[in-house]
Amino acid sequence: MRGYGRYNQCLLIVMIVMHMSLRLIAASNIYIPSYDDRYEEDIRQARTIKNYFKEPDDGLNYAQYHYVGAHAAEKYVRFFPEYTLQDQPVPSLLAIGVRGLMLSTYNWSLGWSSILREGVSIVCSNPSKESTVFRKNGKPLYQTLHYEMNRIFNFLKENQQAIITILFDDYSDSRKMSRDIREIIMKNDYDPLLKPSNWPHAQQKGEWPTLGWMRKNNKRLVMFTQTHDQHTDVTWPTKYYFWENMYGSIDENMACTEEKEFVSNAIKNNRSLVSFKCYGSVAANSTARNSKQCFEYYFAKNLTISCQNRKFADGKIFNVYWADHIINAVNALIKDGKKTVFDYVNELNSQNGK
Repeated sequence: MRGYGRYNQCLLIVMIVMHMSLRLIAASNIYIPSYDDRYEEDIRQARTIKNYFKEPDDGLNYAQYHYVGAHAAEKYVRFFPEYTLQDQPVPSLLAIGVRGLMLSTYNWSLGWSSILREGVSIVCSNPSKESTVFRKNGKPLYQTLHYEMNRIFNFLKENQQAIITILFDDYSDSRKMSRDIREIIMKNDYDPLLKPSNWPHAQQKGEWPTLGWMRKNNKRLVMFTQTHDQHTDVTWPTKYYFWENMYGSIDENMACTEEKEFVSNAIKNNRSLVSFKCYGSVAANSTARNSKQCFEYYFAKNLTISCQNRKFADGKIFNVYWADHIINAVNALIKDGKKTVFDYVNELNSQNGK
C-alpha cells in the first residue's frame, strides 16, 4: 500500500509538472508587437479584475450563445481622453467577461506618421478626428488594428474556452483589412478565426456550429463587418446574420424596433443572431447613456423580454448585449449589491444548455 501511495504522489507530481509545462508553452506562444509598449502594464491591470462570465457548455449552439459586448471597445482613455466609452483597454474588458467587441477601423493615411512597420494599412482610431496619439522616438504612435487584434489573439491563446465575436464598424478597405488579418495570423503563427469557408451552413441555412465544435477546431473568433456587405476570406457581413435594434433610447417603442436595413425578406429569413444595443448617441443626452442603468440585471431582463414579446427579431432573445462603460457599471452595481447583465447572460446560457 505504501508503494501505491508513493506511485500516486509521483503521478500527481508528474501531472503538475506537465500542467506547468503546458502553461509555459502557451505563454511562449504570446506575440507582443514591437510597438505595444503598454502590453505588460495592461495585462497586469487585467489580472486584477474579477471575471463575471461563465463559459457555456460545449453543447450550446453559437446561435443560442448569450454574451456581453463592449460598444466602441477601442475608445478608452489612452487614445480617446475626451471621448471615452470604455473605462479600460481591451484586455481588461475580456478579463471581466466581455465576449463581444465593437471596433471601428479606418484606412491608414499617407499623411500620418510612418514609424509603424506593422499595421500601417488599418487604424482603430481616426487620428484626424477625436483621438489622441502617443509618441515613440519622437514620432506619433497610433492605435492600429494590429495593436488590438494581437491582444485579442493572446487572450484566446490563454483562454481555450473563450469564444469572441467582433463587429467591425468598418470604414476601411476590405482588402486592406483581409491583408492585415492574414499578417496578424502569420506573425502569431495562430489562426482562431471562424471564416465563411469554414462553415457554409451559416450562409446556406443560417445554421451555426456548437461551441464545442468551435473549441475543438479552434474556430473561436468570428468577425462581422457592419459597413462592408459582402463576405470576405475572414469576415461575415452583419446584415445577413444579425437582427439589430435601434439604439439611443430605452423607450420600448424605439429600443424594440429594428434598425432598418434595405435587405430582402430572404436575407432576413436567414438571420439567426440578435444584437441588442443599450447605449446612447454621443450627440444626444439620452437616457440610454446611463450605463449603470443599462447594465442592471432587472432593467436589461425586463427590456429585452418586452422586445421579445413585441416580436423584435421574430421573437428571439438577444445573443449579444452591447453597453458602454462596462467596468465602471459593473463595479457600481456590485457595490450596491445588485445583479448585472453578466448574471443575466449566465442564466440564459445555463437554461439553453440543458
